[in-house]
Amino acid sequence: KLCELGLSWAEDPRIREQDFGNLQDPTKIKQYKKERNCFGAFYYRFAHGESAADVFDRISTFLDSLWRSFDVHPARNFVLITHGISIRVLMARYFRYTIDQFHCLSNPRNCEMVVMKHDGRG
Repeated sequence: KLCELGLSWAEDPRIREQDFGNLQDPTKIKQYKKERNCFGAFYYRFAHGESAADVFDRISTFLDSLWRSFDVHPARNFVLITHGISIRVLMARYFRYTIDQFHCLSNPRNCEMVVMKHDGRG
């Protein structure tokens, strides 16, 4: 059906949610969250998981690919469906936010849309 409408889609695992590791023990979860609050949410890596900095690296490679597709298809619209931390990291990477600015962002609510528009002026 999408092809009939002239639309295409692709999955990309680089924009998946942050891997928080295997959090099963409520006591350890509390401990990790406390450590993260002291250490800083961007750089804290969960045991057997990722930090937001790791997600930043994944999103960076995704954005490099996306920017190349802008060159090939300049008039195209793109819809990205992903999760909270990935959206925040994508915005921080795209707009070149500092880590402090990243910490000021909140995760979107469930099913909330974030729209980024280009004014066409470069």
